[in-house]
Amino acid sequence: MNYRDWYCVQVASGCEQKAKADLLARKAVLEDRYILDVEVPETTELQVKKDGKRKAVKTKLLPGYILVQVRKQTVEQEDGTFVKEFPRDTQQTIRATFNVIGFAGANKNKPQAMRPSEVRSLFDRVDDTHVEVKQNVQIDYNEGDILDVVAGPFVGHKTEVTSIQGTKILGQLDLFGRTI
Repeated sequence: MNYRDWYCVQVASGCEQKAKADLLARKAVLEDRYILDVEVPETTELQVKKDGKRKAVKTKLLPGYILVQVRKQTVEQEDGTFVKEFPRDTQQTIRATFNVIGFAGANKNKPQAMRPSEVRSLFDRVDDTHVEVKQNVQIDYNEGDILDVVAGPFVGHKTEVTSIQGTKILGQLDLFGRTI
């Protein structure tokens, strides 16, 4: 991945995904060839609720900001030298996008490139390891095993494993002389 030419753009709070979609739509309509990529850096973490259920929760690394990779335009100076600069049309495209406030920095109208080390550290923190909520659980139980019930209304009782269905273990209890 190329960590060069990334710019941080401030957007309305909570509208990061919408601003990204709007900017990509404007890029397509205006045929802007300088915008290479638009990202909303998010990380996914697995949270366990009180009832034991697992849930994947996405959190934004930079709330209120999106990252835009823009290829610089080569412009010839009056003295015959070539200089790479941020394209003015692309700057207007970004600034005119709905929910965009401006570029990050002291001057909201002037784009300032992020350092490649900053971009690399941001993208290194973005992980897709916990996208899958249910993990493959290795079950070492067999039918006929006797297990202790550790949660629910039958805590403290013993159950016999009758079948295993994926990550669920079905069992039967002996309660008041009956098999449940």
